[in-house]
Amino acid sequence: MKILIATDGSEFSISAIDEVLRYHTDAETEVLIVTVVEPLVNTVGAPFGVLDTYYATYLKDARERAEKVLEKAEKRFRDSAAESASVSAKVLIGKAWQEIVDEATRWPADLIAVGSHGRGFWERAYLGSVSNAVTHHAPCNVLVVRGNAGSKPREEFSK
Repeated sequence: MKILIATDGSEFSISAIDEVLRYHTDAETEVLIVTVVEPLVNTVGAPFGVLDTYYATYLKDARERAEKVLEKAEKRFRDSAAESASVSAKVLIGKAWQEIVDEATRWPADLIAVGSHGRGFWERAYLGSVSNAVTHHAPCNVLVVRGNAGSKPREEFSK
């Protein structure tokens, strides 16, 4: 099974990693952990050259933070998965949900695992929802893990 895990380093995406670990840690599992750096929106009226310099600095810093997020996520998975499980990581650049869906299509993934912040209607409408967009556009099944669901005992889900 090929599983793409999308992470932003939050407790919610860590829960997605933990949930995958609960069920898919055998030798036949291939895992690709991705994080997405979203480009800045164009600012009109900025002095020539200033925006380019700022953008390059932003992108460099964002990539470095993304690499650290991936290192931690990959370590968490490797520490708990079977030794023979295949794990790799990748930084993507673009709109988060679109990059996750595109990578799942290219790779190709059997399952995408994402964490959900559990926002309400208005927060989702204002901020957007990566997990919602991935669910609606994915080429495969999607596991959406809410909050820290991966750390709850199994019996809590059956109530």
